[in-house]
Amino acid sequence: MGKDRDIRKSLKDLKGIEPSEEQLEIIGDLAEAYEGKSEEDIFVEIIRLNEEMEAKMDPEEYEALFDKLEHIRPFLDEDQQEKLDKILEVLRRK
Repeated sequence: MGKDRDIRKSLKDLKGIEPSEEQLEIIGDLAEAYEGKSEEDIFVEIIRLNEEMEAKMDPEEYEALFDKLEHIRPFLDEDQQEKLDKILEVLRRK
């Protein structure tokens, strides 16, 4: 029952987030670019992208991005949650 409540809260929190056509195109391009790559390759690329975003975003925007990542947690299975935790741990160490 707690997970159901988390999902409802996450959906409510995500309501105002509607990706633009450009953002959807970027997501599609990223999916194609990473298809067939190893998890390690993708992990290295995530760290590189994080450094780039951190340099371009103000601190509030950057933290809001991490908050949004936490809001998708209820939609992930256990394995995906572990991977998200690993990525967030590495990114926050910087």
